Amino acid sequence: MSAPAAGPRLSDRQRLAWLRLIRTPNVGPASFRELINRFGSAEAALEMLPELMISGGANRIVRIPTAAEAEAELEAARRAGARFVG
Repeated sequence: MSAPAAGPRLSDRQRLAWLRLIRTPNVGPASFRELINRFGSAEAALEMLPELMISGGANRIVRIPTAAEAEAELEAARRAGARFVG
């Protein structure tokens, strides 16, 4: 049995956007995939997220992690020997 084919590799910018999106409160694996499919990229989904929350009836905007926070998390993971699987 062979392993499934790998998808396209993410750029550093895309990787940061993916991490920011999945670390956003109330964005789990299913909604993450739905947002990527709907908007075409994590970057586009991040841009639309505040508007989606308001139009969805949210009474407050959920805090989206900053790029600096995502970079710090990736660096800590690298130091620990982890790697991003995306």
